[in-house]
Amino acid sequence: MSPRMYTYRWPVRTYFGIGILGQIGELVPPRGGRRRAMIASADDDWCVPLNSRLRGLLRGSGYQWVRIFAEIEPNPSWETADRGAEICKEYGICVIFAVGGGSVLDAAKVIAAQAGGIDLVTVPTTAGTGSELNEWAVMTEQESREKESVQAAMPSVAILDPALTLTLPPRLTLLTGIDAFCHALECYVGTDSNAVSDCLALTAMESVASWLRRAVDRGDDLEARTAMLEASMLAGGAMLGAGLGLMHGLGNVAGGLTHDNHGLILASLLEPVLAFNESAIPTAKLARIYPYLAAIRRLIREKFQGLDVPQVRLREEDLALLAGRAYQNVNSRTNPRPFTLEDLMGIARQSFHIVKESP
Repeated sequence: MSPRMYTYRWPVRTYFGIGILGQIGELVPPRGGRRRAMIASADDDWCVPLNSRLRGLLRGSGYQWVRIFAEIEPNPSWETADRGAEICKEYGICVIFAVGGGSVLDAAKVIAAQAGGIDLVTVPTTAGTGSELNEWAVMTEQESREKESVQAAMPSVAILDPALTLTLPPRLTLLTGIDAFCHALECYVGTDSNAVSDCLALTAMESVASWLRRAVDRGDDLEARTAMLEASMLAGGAMLGAGLGLMHGLGNVAGGLTHDNHGLILASLLEPVLAFNESAIPTAKLARIYPYLAAIRRLIREKFQGLDVPQVRLREEDLALLAGRAYQNVNSRTNPRPFTLEDLMGIARQSFHIVKESP
């Protein structure tokens, strides 16, 4: 049942369409003296031509100075965000264009918040996180191996161009698609679900179940890529008005301890968390998503072996640490069923390959 009261907002101006990146200078023009920009991205070879193209588009639209900050690592650190913020302050950056997957978008939100007075434009290149629509960032403390969910800068504009996802390799396509599905699933069954979030979540789950296999098998299929990027966006929209659950409460913490891909961790948690929560989910609501779950289960079963997807390995000595951090994680608060520390340790044992030695 939906809560009696809820609040919904979609504050990010969103542009979606094939080839829309080419219009970015018109959609986000420099205004007045605000003509200095930063492009934030990962330090990967595939980013080089995209960053160069984007800088040309921005310079052509009137930006006088465009700095490329291609230093953002997977599971971004506070140290990286600090460096980015210092550059923004030193050079008077007024707009950050964050181009990449969830790690890049998260780090850019923190950079913008720390620098202050900066507009943030998100340009996702993966179809999974939905992070382009919210102010939440997941940052990693390297020494303690702790991932923290924090509220940082809210993007002002999101540019979603399905053509930017065409180069995603099959395994990453699969794992980011599972990420999008789990966002929608947890929004749909969580304690803060509501009529608006349910509509978005159901559409997202149906789309992922229908199109993810084709996107994995035929990476150049623009129709499948478009459907997947839209599904990721809709799941991100569901998150704006509904919380998540233990897949993300445990999953975010596990990522800090193991540094495995977020989608891989969620895929490992999917069945144990669902089994734990099933008794607390209304039967009719769960029945409505059985076809989507069945499609994702088949895909995981068939593709994980074919794509040589590894297991998530967690050290025995980290189990209690994982459970303690997940118990406090913001995403766990809206899980449909109450839980104990012992419950969390049990779910982790079912989900991950527990090793006594270092992975």
